[in-house]
Amino acid sequence: MEEFLAQKSKFGRVAVLSDPTKAARFAEIQEKGIEVVAGSFLEAKSYEGFEVVISLAGNAAMKLQPAMIEAAIAGGARHFIPSEFGADIAQNGIWKNRYFRDKVVTRDHLRARAKDTPGFRYTLVLSGAVAEYTVSAFNGVDVEKHVAHTYGSPEARLHVTAMSDVVKFIVGAVLLPFDNPTQPMRELRVSGDCLTWGALMALLEEVQGVKYDIQYLNPKLAAEKQEAARAAGDSDGELFWSATATMANGYALLPEPLDNAKFEFRPETAREVLVRMFGQK
Repeated sequence: MEEFLAQKSKFGRVAVLSDPTKAARFAEIQEKGIEVVAGSFLEAKSYEGFEVVISLAGNAAMKLQPAMIEAAIAGGARHFIPSEFGADIAQNGIWKNRYFRDKVVTRDHLRARAKDTPGFRYTLVLSGAVAEYTVSAFNGVDVEKHVAHTYGSPEARLHVTAMSDVVKFIVGAVLLPFDNPTQPMRELRVSGDCLTWGALMALLEEVQGVKYDIQYLNPKLAAEKQEAARAAGDSDGELFWSATATMANGYALLPEPLDNAKFEFRPETAREVLVRMFGQK
C-alpha cells in the first residue's frame, strides 16, 4: 500500500479488500487515500468498480484462488495477478512439488477462464526467492547461532529479490502495458540478484563477520518427513517439508532473459539486502 500511495496519481482507485473484522487495522492508510473494502474475497460485490485484482494469498489460502478468480470476474475485474512472486513452477518439473500444487491449479484456472472470458487477462510476476527469507529458519539458517543446515547443495543457483523490490515489481506490473494486447497471459521474470546457495552463505558470513556451521542434508530426508506428515493428515507439516527442500535445489532459479529492463528502478543485490539486514562487519 505504501508503494501504491507513492504512485497514487497514476491510478483511479486503489483499495485493500479486508475481512470486516480486520478492516480497522488499515485505518492509517485509509486516511492517506487508500480505500478499504470490507467484505469477502469470495463475493463478486467486493470487486465491483475495480479493473485489476492482486492476490496476496499465503499458503493456507492459496487453494481458494480459483474461487477468488470467479468472484473477481463476476464483479467486473478484467486483470488478475495471482499470488506467484517466487519460482517459475513451469520449469524442470517443479510443478510436481507439493508446495506449488495450489499455484498449478490456479494457473490452470486462469488459463481456462482467459479462453472463455473476452477481455480477461492475467499476469504472472515471477521474482525468485524473497531475499530476506532465504537466510531464515525456514531454510535451516539460524542467524543468531550461526548455523545453517539446509536440504540441498551449495552449487544450487537461485534468483533472489528484496521484499520491497517485489512490491515495486508488482505495482509496476499493474501500470505496464501488455506487449501483445491480443494475448491474455504474460509472464514477468524479475530479480535482484542471481547466485549459488553457497555464495549466499559466504556473503552472510562476510557481512556478519562470523563463520557458520554449514551442513547440507539430503533432500530425500525432507521428502520422507513430508510423506509422514501427509499420511498423518498434517497438511501444514506436509507443506513445510515440501518447501524446505526447494531453496537449495534450483527451484528458485528463473529462466532468463529477465524483464528487469521494463521497470524504472534498480533492485537491491543480495549483498545490499544482507548489509541492510545485519550491517557490514
